Amino acid sequence: MSCFRVEIDGGAWGNPGEAGAGVVIVYPDGTREEHTVYLGHATNNVAEYAALLAALARLLQLEAQEVEILTDSELLARQLTGAYKVRAPHLKTLWQRAQAALAKFSRVHIRSVPREENTCADRLASQAIAHKRSTLPSPLVP
Repeated sequence: MSCFRVEIDGGAWGNPGEAGAGVVIVYPDGTREEHTVYLGHATNNVAEYAALLAALARLLQLEAQEVEILTDSELLARQLTGAYKVRAPHLKTLWQRAQAALAKFSRVHIRSVPREENTCADRLASQAIAHKRSTLPSPLVP
């Protein structure tokens, strides 16, 4: 079984403000998908979780088993690995959804990377906001 690599980023213009997420999925053979997710009004942290949830939903569609997740959000990475507690009530629900989705994979590695190593996902998040466009469903819509 080969590993999928996922690069995610979320952002808000204003915090909170117009928000979007970017997702890059790199298949084990090196081919890739790039996605935008327009989120409407949200905070940066909610947008980061939305990027993760959108990516995980797509990976489950692809029947991926092993996943490496790269994010420039140290908060997200540390909350997901248990190094930080999730105190904000509005993030707890998103964290719980993320934990449930992550449990469906046989192996998950979450890594925080510097912003300059996450430029493609960042660009996609900005495009989602600028064009109010999604190529993956928003995980924030019930």
